[in-house]
Amino acid sequence: MDAQTGEGIAGATVSIKETGKFVISGLDGSYTLKNIATGNYTVIVSILSFHNYTLKEIISNNSSQLTLDIFLKPESRILQEVTVVGRNTGATDFGARQLEKISDNVLNILSGHQIQMMPDITVANILRRMPGIIVDRGSNGEGRYPVIRGMDKRYNYTLINGIKIPSPDDKNRYVPMDLFPSEMLQRLEVIKSLTPDMEGDAIGGVMNLVLKDAPSHKMVNIQAGLGYAQLLLNQPFTNYSHDAVNPKSPGEIYGANYIPAYSNFSTANLVFTNNHPLPDVQLGFTLGNRFMKQKLGIILSGSFQSTNRISKDLFFSMSPQPDPVLNGTQPEITDEQIRNYSTHEDRFGLHAKMDFIVNKNNHISLYAVFMQLNSFESRLITDSSSTNRSAPGLGLVSYQSRSKTNFQSVFNTSLQGQHTISKSILTDWSVVYAKAGQKNPDRAELTTQQIFVWNPVSNTAVPETVPLLGGLQRIWQHNNDQDISGFLNIHYRFKKKEQKFDIGAGAMVRHKDRTNYYNQYDFDYINGTAFTNIENAPFTINNAGTPQSLNSYNSTENILAGYGEIRWIPNNKWNILAGIRFENTNQSYDQYQVPPSTFAKTGTVTYTDPLPSFQVKYKTGEKSFLHLAYFSSISRPGFFEIVPYVFPGEYYTEVGNYQLKHVTAENLDLRYELFPGGSNQLLLGTFYKRIENPIEYVYERPATSQSVIQPQNVGTATNFGAEFVYIHYFHKIGISANYTYTHSNIPTSYKYYYKSSYGNDTVTYFTKNRPLQGQAAHIGNLSLLYKDPKSGLELQLATIYTGNHIVYLSQYGAPEGSLDYWQRGTVIVDFSGEKKLGKHFAVYVKLNNLLNTPDIIEMHYSPTVYQQNIWPDASKRNDRILVEKKYFGQVYLAGIRYHL
Repeated sequence: MDAQTGEGIAGATVSIKETGKFVISGLDGSYTLKNIATGNYTVIVSILSFHNYTLKEIISNNSSQLTLDIFLKPESRILQEVTVVGRNTGATDFGARQLEKISDNVLNILSGHQIQMMPDITVANILRRMPGIIVDRGSNGEGRYPVIRGMDKRYNYTLINGIKIPSPDDKNRYVPMDLFPSEMLQRLEVIKSLTPDMEGDAIGGVMNLVLKDAPSHKMVNIQAGLGYAQLLLNQPFTNYSHDAVNPKSPGEIYGANYIPAYSNFSTANLVFTNNHPLPDVQLGFTLGNRFMKQKLGIILSGSFQSTNRISKDLFFSMSPQPDPVLNGTQPEITDEQIRNYSTHEDRFGLHAKMDFIVNKNNHISLYAVFMQLNSFESRLITDSSSTNRSAPGLGLVSYQSRSKTNFQSVFNTSLQGQHTISKSILTDWSVVYAKAGQKNPDRAELTTQQIFVWNPVSNTAVPETVPLLGGLQRIWQHNNDQDISGFLNIHYRFKKKEQKFDIGAGAMVRHKDRTNYYNQYDFDYINGTAFTNIENAPFTINNAGTPQSLNSYNSTENILAGYGEIRWIPNNKWNILAGIRFENTNQSYDQYQVPPSTFAKTGTVTYTDPLPSFQVKYKTGEKSFLHLAYFSSISRPGFFEIVPYVFPGEYYTEVGNYQLKHVTAENLDLRYELFPGGSNQLLLGTFYKRIENPIEYVYERPATSQSVIQPQNVGTATNFGAEFVYIHYFHKIGISANYTYTHSNIPTSYKYYYKSSYGNDTVTYFTKNRPLQGQAAHIGNLSLLYKDPKSGLELQLATIYTGNHIVYLSQYGAPEGSLDYWQRGTVIVDFSGEKKLGKHFAVYVKLNNLLNTPDIIEMHYSPTVYQQNIWPDASKRNDRILVEKKYFGQVYLAGIRYHL
């Protein structure tokens, strides 16, 4: 233990001189030496920065147990002058704890070391380990978008090295976090309270990806790994020719008025083959050093990940509401779909940074980062319709084959400077250019149909007809976001007796341009035409695409912001920061392809928000604090959301809402923080949020139209909860646990349709309280850790629990149940380990989803007798109707690291 602080010292060598036996102290300072014979011995303890310790001890009996507490005195030397140049990067667990300890914000940090040891390879999956965060899995089983403290993904934003980045998403502002390989991070911060110098459009939280910085010495890190998915061992991977995908539509190649022929379209991307792909590949490197007597620092880091995933999906389609159905307002299943996804992804990352220390008062840095995710997805659907249906698998069966190619990228470059003008005045500035984009070239979907009847002789379903044509659709879509931003901050610091003051002010300006292109081609066919293969299918084009698409638009956004703040430190116990930020937003759009007479063709909205905030930290002890935070914040609608678009989604058609308002919120946090030493910590906190005009996606059916999903403002919501974080090491064993309870409430009006026995339809309304979309009451993580510094072995068994939560909302229901879609709670278990081999090498393994936990989506509604008889797969629980069940299987990865 440290003789001054009493903290356990990890990594000390405890040896017995006479026998040569030694042991390395654990992460809490504990040590054990076994099987020492009776005799007189000399115990020697050594570690850098402490005086060596020597003690003569008599062990009188081999079977006895001797407890020896050792206090080491810090080693100090009297120097005439010392200059310390450096900073805490948060790359180590201890460094992350120190940053949390001194932070003005309520936040949680994962160090680079923690990230490296975890079972995950993307930032999205890493975020699931942090307190209060849900990351739902996509169709390939990988996480994409985080929900922080029950606040949907729209209420968060993403920073790289403290600078906001645009989103490649075609509709929304939030950034897909699976775009980022986790190995490029120095640390990951989730900020849950805003200070005046931060942009104010976050209600849930802010994710700050701090990329690796130039080290103080030469650094060479290289790693490589191979992996495989369990489902690929049991069934083939379905693929299509990626090279056959045309990057541009016929309208882009030949002009908007060109009427294409069937021969203008590739057919090879609708020819699917089955194979067993090569193993997953993960490669990464980091090179860094400082030059010119430590003045110039350079780092270059790169990553490549190639993965193949299969998922199995059982999906039940419901009758569109408000159609009255057989049993009053009881929801009725119309189709049972077996969906199989095969997804190949290539993920690229490249990060470079150069910083130059001009002198002790001036520091300039330039960094650039590029991320690219290429995804190739084959989706095959077998759809058993209710038409002429008397048993599962009979009647009309549709087959849908879809190839979907998606390219997403983010590029960001920033020139920054920090300057000390005088002893009291400091300033910093940033000039930023960022670009994000997405391309979906030639999303091709083919539908064929076949009728099946029951054969009592063979006791099986047999086809009554040959496969018939059912439809063909081709879609091209691409969008680009371009940001030009500038930031300036200035601080004036002074003292009055023992009191310290810091007066700060700053400004931000950002101009954003966004463009979106959409073109859809539909094909005609003769009903009853037999289908043999896609190459000679008798399709004819029925339109020249959609050159006047509602989904093509240009959008601009200008944001001006300014803030003022004051920090007051009256003594060594209090630290108070208060201020106000003003943000002015001007947003406009133009559906440039549609005629001028089109309703809501253009739109402009302008608003200004004052955003006050304060942060108070009180030191309750040498290692503990009370942290109180209040801030006001907003959330702007997505660019596409306020455009009256119509877009075919994964399950339902999605439509825009030009009447959307921006969201405002008041937020309050109170947290007790204890940092006992080392990597250990205890955090106990509570939070409260009041949200005006929250935006949620609602499932509804407009008059004389199909069912759609639409973003809508849904009144006023409250959200409150509590968080618990605990990390502690007992010698070589550690435990890391966090738990978050969240309760949100929105009084919601539901429509209640009823069909009487006389055939008359009636509608009434009833109000019911429900949680926010995406908010789970219970979220928890528990990891058991093992770390042996002597052998270089680290192991982690990690469990994630996510409670049930709403994934889709409905305006319809009955007093006994709504038609909202709920995802059932899940428990996911992962494992990872690393073993050092000598001084420079280490091997590692990462095993994911060991229990093959499915995602299950349900309606909280008792199934009818009709559903129980005809759709037995959807009635496993008496109080719920199964809507969807997805399996992703286990994933394995093993590799080697080199470190210089």
